[in-house]
Amino acid sequence: MELRQLKHFVAVAEELHFTRAAAKVHVVQSTLSASISGLEQDLGTALLVRNNRRVELTAAGQALLPDAQNALAAAECARAAVDAVRGLLSGKLAVGMIQGLGTIDLPALLARYHRSFPRIEITLRQDAIDALVNATADGGLDLAFVSRPYDPNRVKELSLGTEFLVLAVRRDDPLARQDIVALTDLQRREFIERRADLRTRLHIDSICAGLGFERTICAETNTPGDLVDLVAAGLGIAFLPPALVATSEHIVAVATDPGIPRELALITPSERAPSPAAAAFLGELLSAGTAANRAPGRWQQSAV
Repeated sequence: MELRQLKHFVAVAEELHFTRAAAKVHVVQSTLSASISGLEQDLGTALLVRNNRRVELTAAGQALLPDAQNALAAAECARAAVDAVRGLLSGKLAVGMIQGLGTIDLPALLARYHRSFPRIEITLRQDAIDALVNATADGGLDLAFVSRPYDPNRVKELSLGTEFLVLAVRRDDPLARQDIVALTDLQRREFIERRADLRTRLHIDSICAGLGFERTICAETNTPGDLVDLVAAGLGIAFLPPALVATSEHIVAVATDPGIPRELALITPSERAPSPAAAAFLGELLSAGTAANRAPGRWQQSAV
C-alpha cells in the first residue's frame, strides 16, 4: 500500500467519478484505474463498485476512506515539518474570517505571505463567529479572525484592537447629514439585522437594551453583503463595520452615541501548536506591526 494509491483512492471516493478524480490528481484515467486496482489487490478486497454511470464505495471502501484521509493529512504535515526545517516551507493554511475587518488589511497580508511562502496553499472561509471558533478548535481551520464575544474555552487569542460599528444609512436619509446620532433617537426607525442568534446581533441588542429600548427589525439576513444592499435599497438602516459601508457608494456611515465597540482578535487552537504554515503566518502578522504591543509567544487564553 502506497501513499500514491491512497491519494488516488481518496480522489475517486470524494468525486465518485473517475474522470474528475483523474483531473484532480493530475493523472490520466488509465493510471488512476491501475493504481486503484493495485490497492485492491494489496488489500484483497474491492473498494469501489464501477459501472458505466456511477461509482460507489463498497463497505470496505467506506471503512478505508477516513483512515486514508487521515494518513494523507499526516503525510502532508510531516512533509511540511521537514520542509520547515530545510527552509522550504510548504503545505496548506486554512484561514477563517468575519466580514468587514477594519483593523487589518487581510488581502495585503495574505499577498505578502504568499510572496514569502509561495508553496503554501491558502484557503479562506467566511462564516459566523461561533462557526469559525468551533472550526478553529476542531482543526478545520488553522486560525481565524473574529470579534468578541465568543466562547474562549478552546482557543487562544491575539488582540487586534477595537473598532466601532457605525450606523449605515442611505445618502438621501436625513440622518446622513448628521456627524453623530444618539442611539436613543433611533427608536422609531426600522432596522435590517443579522439573525437573532448571531453573536454580533446579541451584542448590539444588549447595548440597546441597556439604554432602555428595543429596536424594530424589519428584515433579517445571514449575509453581511445583503445588509449593505438592503440599506442601499432603502429598506431600513443597520449597524455595520466601517469597512463594509465603504464598499457601497449609495450609503454613508454615521457615528453613534454611545458607540458600539467591536473587539477584533486572531484565534488559534489552544489544544495544539500551530502548524508550520500557521506559525509562518503569525510571524508575518507580527512583523507587519498589526499586533505590535504583543510579542510572539505571548498568546493567552481570552478572558471574556
